[in-house]
Amino acid sequence: MTRDGPTTPQWDLIRAFLALERHGSYEVAAELEGIDDSTLRRRIRLLEQHFGRALFVRAEGGWRASADLNALISAAQRMEEAARSFCQDHHAGAGVIRISVMDVFAQRFAPVFAALSEKYPKLVFTITTEAHFVNLEQDQVDIAVRLARPERNSNALRVRKLGDVAVGAYASDAYLRRAAELAHENHQLLAMNLQFFHQDHHFIYASLDWSRFGLSGQVRFQSDSFAPLAQLCALGQGLALLPKFLAAEYPQLVAHPSNVFVDTQLWLVSRFDMHAAWQRDLADMLQAEMARWPQ
Repeated sequence: MTRDGPTTPQWDLIRAFLALERHGSYEVAAELEGIDDSTLRRRIRLLEQHFGRALFVRAEGGWRASADLNALISAAQRMEEAARSFCQDHHAGAGVIRISVMDVFAQRFAPVFAALSEKYPKLVFTITTEAHFVNLEQDQVDIAVRLARPERNSNALRVRKLGDVAVGAYASDAYLRRAAELAHENHQLLAMNLQFFHQDHHFIYASLDWSRFGLSGQVRFQSDSFAPLAQLCALGQGLALLPKFLAAEYPQLVAHPSNVFVDTQLWLVSRFDMHAAWQRDLADMLQAEMARWPQ
């Protein structure tokens, strides 16, 4: 296989060029490069053969690059700076990180994102709220935090369980008292809209049935977000299956007398290998934040 255009000299030849230009002495340049004098001279000869000309002239202060090679010196210095940057520890990371998460979790995790941003100031976090399970590759998302674990076509993803999210049936105290007075067995239900494709995920919440909580009735409202369901629930509009941590934010809400709770699971799904320091910190901090939620 051939390459078009001129070849680039090897980096050790360019380093030899810079060292001799800076120090003017083969002996000093070789010592600082950690090589012997003959090796440095050989590298300079190879570089001169590459360019087909002499690169250095003897001056009063020692060897100096020819006066017409200022552009070559500048190019070599830029290459050195780029190489130095490449060798630095990039575990801290720099760039834009795209995270997809349900709105109620985005709000709860806001302190984590803020703390992570302070620790890694070169990272910019773009947080979008999802009402369905985005395809990380197709939708150009780096990390998703969701109540489901991908089961198929996930070979390129890293998946980590963050913790359990307790879900129960909630209503306002006023609604439950009114239902008890009327001896209603069929309730007004506030349901999550789960019409999006999720069959390729282990999605515990989607498999929950109202009867599991001792409930039956007619769906009155649907939403693709827990937030409006919780608000409608607090307004006395019916019963909803809500995460315990979210229901705790509404003083009007109480658990249904059946007192049944089911542990669903929150997962971090990433296109990264989760080896960089900021990636490990993100997962650890999310887990630590979840540990403080009502369970």
